Amino acid sequence: MTTSELFAKYDVPVPRYTSYPTVPEWHDAPTTDQWIASLDAALDHQDATVAIYIHLPFCESLCTFCGCNTVITRDHGRAAPYVERVLAELDAYVSRVPSLARRLVTQTHLGGGTPTFASPDELARLIDGVFRRLNRDESGAFQGSVEADPRVTSTDHLSALRTRGFSRLSLGIQDFNPETQRLVNRVQSADLVARQVDAARTLGYDSVNFDLIYGLPGQTPESMRATADEVLARDPDRLAVYSFARVPWIKPQQRRFTDE
Repeated sequence: MTTSELFAKYDVPVPRYTSYPTVPEWHDAPTTDQWIASLDAALDHQDATVAIYIHLPFCESLCTFCGCNTVITRDHGRAAPYVERVLAELDAYVSRVPSLARRLVTQTHLGGGTPTFASPDELARLIDGVFRRLNRDESGAFQGSVEADPRVTSTDHLSALRTRGFSRLSLGIQDFNPETQRLVNRVQSADLVARQVDAARTLGYDSVNFDLIYGLPGQTPESMRATADEVLARDPDRLAVYSFARVPWIKPQQRRFTDE
């Protein structure tokens, strides 16, 4: 099958896979008892394992393309109590679903927001707290991954997570074009990204992903080619390439962007 045929095959509208089950599959909100019963049933299989997603919503500034659940603040003091709330929520799960603490956790993903808004010590406390309550798979199958904004991520952040078994890093690049970066309020240089990639690989991260978005304001075929060249020069292991989801009725910051 040619590349053109592959594009034609997959160029169809589908729900965003970042929610699973995808949004159209949700019809009624479950009660607490229904949710707990569903989780208990899912864990009631001999080979059941656990994957955990932890959302850290804080960002220092608002990226105007973003459709995620975020809290914009420069008060980093908000991270520590949030970590305690997350661990308290996990305690509630463990108390209601005892089998959760007996199953092996094979995957943990930190997303946001900006997970690295929290300090390295706060991220360490979060991960250590999770695995005081749950059993991490120590067979070598465990995968820990983190989404990171290169502008606020330090080598200490990456080191704290690598020490705790994290080996996958996803960098929010979106575009290397300076004008597009200005328009979406996400200015970060190619050199900064390169330093993040080098630091991660030096620490032993075995997968570095770049998030890219097409359809952003200011992009042209020429600028997209330049971004592609920059991406190839950094040699990421994976790419996640998304179309810009313009939903100004949900995200008011997108009202400045017209269809044109």
